[in-house]
Amino acid sequence: MYLKHSIFHPFDGFFEIKFRGKGSFRLAAIIIIIYGILQCASYQYTGFVMNENPIHKMNSITIFVSSLSVLILFTVSNWAVTTLLNGKGSMKDIFIVLCYSLVPVIIAEIAVTFISNFIIEEEIMILRSIQSFAWVWFIFLLIAGLCTIHEYTLTNTILTLLGTFIASVIIVFLLVLFFTLGEKVITFFISVVQEFVRRL
Repeated sequence: MYLKHSIFHPFDGFFEIKFRGKGSFRLAAIIIIIYGILQCASYQYTGFVMNENPIHKMNSITIFVSSLSVLILFTVSNWAVTTLLNGKGSMKDIFIVLCYSLVPVIIAEIAVTFISNFIIEEEIMILRSIQSFAWVWFIFLLIAGLCTIHEYTLTNTILTLLGTFIASVIIVFLLVLFFTLGEKVITFFISVVQEFVRRL
């Protein structure tokens, strides 16, 4: 009920989620899993008229994990930035808002994936318009939700979104650096052990 209400009345719906505990973390988790599965299905089953993906190189696990990783990264980054800037929303609130906001995109992708198998090239623009409208709706819902749960103005929300992007880049850089150094350390220890074994 509140998922539907939040999609069509975002400010009121997300207010209920934030201040009256109407949001469901379990439902949000289901939505994000559906989104990940849909990305895999869309990659493979979108009609050939629109589908330019190299199907023979498809890796479902990579697509699923990367889709979810972007959303989780946004949640963590936004929480980190808004915590420093006196945002009122918790990480759970941010996650619920993000997942609920994805519903128009999910509905549009399901429709586009199915209909794309029955259209001609001249009709592609219609489906592209549906996708664009869904993403604009997603952005509107996300901004409205973040404004509400953090108790920010529109300007502050947009600034924190820019900060979220910067924080995401920093987190990715640190993760890549950590795993790169970790790999070198492990390789070093393996080399030391191998050399030690040879000398025994």
